[in-house]
Amino acid sequence: MLDVVSLILSFILGLVFLWFTYSIVNILVTFFRCRKQDHSLELCLNTGGYIFYTILTLVYLIATVGGIILIIYGLITSNMSFFHNGINIIAFISVVYAYFASTIVLVGRKNLMVGRMLIDYRKLKKVNYTYNNKVTFVYAQKDYSFPTRFVNKTKLRKMISR
Repeated sequence: MLDVVSLILSFILGLVFLWFTYSIVNILVTFFRCRKQDHSLELCLNTGGYIFYTILTLVYLIATVGGIILIIYGLITSNMSFFHNGINIIAFISVVYAYFASTIVLVGRKNLMVGRMLIDYRKLKKVNYTYNNKVTFVYAQKDYSFPTRFVNKTKLRKMISR
């Protein structure tokens, strides 16, 4: 009975890993496509943001490769603890990386890109910079917000206020 439950949980974690990896790839492909259309788009990160995202990307790549190695080793040796630890690692790190990848901000001459959403500056309404590291705005009659912990706020304000 316990083997069946662990097999089901491993399958669910595998699906979580696949879904969030798909989300990460989708965000990266969207970044590159939008940068081809609008060459003025550039990252709007402060120094801490550049350092954080560089370290996070390295940790993501190392943890994903390490998790896959653990899964393969666990399957070869029939040691299920290695298998489960590998799936746990890659599922957790893909969720974390997908969250932070969806909060990357790119600014350009006419557009702002947050995650996968390309926004025209001229259509933004009610932009509010809160004190708890968040920007809220109305776009297409919907409220949106994104964290600005690693965003260069002066550059963002300058581009939006044009």
